[in-house]
Amino acid sequence: MVLLFHNATAERLERLSRDVQAINEEAREASYEMTVTRKASESGYEWEVTVYGRKVSVKSEDIFKIQRRRLDLSIKDIFKEIVAWKLKALSTLQS
Repeated sequence: MVLLFHNATAERLERLSRDVQAINEEAREASYEMTVTRKASESGYEWEVTVYGRKVSVKSEDIFKIQRRRLDLSIKDIFKEIVAWKLKALSTLQS
């Protein structure tokens, strides 16, 4: 039973990782200055996102937490929303 749960979690993380990579490709095609670096963390993955020189990090657990509450949003939309929110917070703190 534990093995099935682990496999399901690993599969969700890999699917999430592919979605984030697709976002990175979309940004590159649209000429946005954005890079995404994936790192393993204790509870899944963490992405370091740099947009026009500003760095924010997004954790897979944050994405899954929002996904449980907002069933109407896709993983891509949730990721973009988190990045936008963190960039806005960073801008507010810097001004």
